[in-house]
Amino acid sequence: MVKEEHREESEKYLNKAEEFLTAASLAFKQSLFNVAAFNAIQSTINANDALTVFVLGKRASIDHKEAMSMHIETVRKIQDASMRSVLNEALKSRSRVGYSGEIIKKDEAGKLIKSATLFLSWIKNYVK
Repeated sequence: MVKEEHREESEKYLNKAEEFLTAASLAFKQSLFNVAAFNAIQSTINANDALTVFVLGKRASIDHKEAMSMHIETVRKIQDASMRSVLNEALKSRSRVGYSGEIIKKDEAGKLIKSATLFLSWIKNYVK
C-alpha cells in the first residue's frame, strides 16, 4: 500500500540513507561485511524513498515490488532511469543478505557500498 507523504519529508529519508551508508562504510572497515552489505542496501532503499516522496509525494510501504514500481513511476517523471538497475539489485539482494545464513564476502559488500554511494549521489541531483 502506497503511503502519502509531504514533499518535505524526503529530507528525513535522505538523512537516513546517508546514515546507513556511513554505517556501511564503518562496518566494512571493521571487516563486518554482512552488516556493511545490509546497511548499504538500506541506504539505497531510503534514498529511493527520498526520491519518490520528493517527486511523487508518496512512498512504498508494503514490499519491494511496490518500491520498484514507485521508482519506475518516478524515473518516468524525471526522465532519468539510469540508476534503476542499482535499486533492482539492492532489492533482490536484501533478503539474501539480511535474512539467510549466507555469509557476505568482502567483494560483494564493497560492490553494494559502491552502488549505494552512486545511487545516493544520483538521488541528490533530484532531491533538493
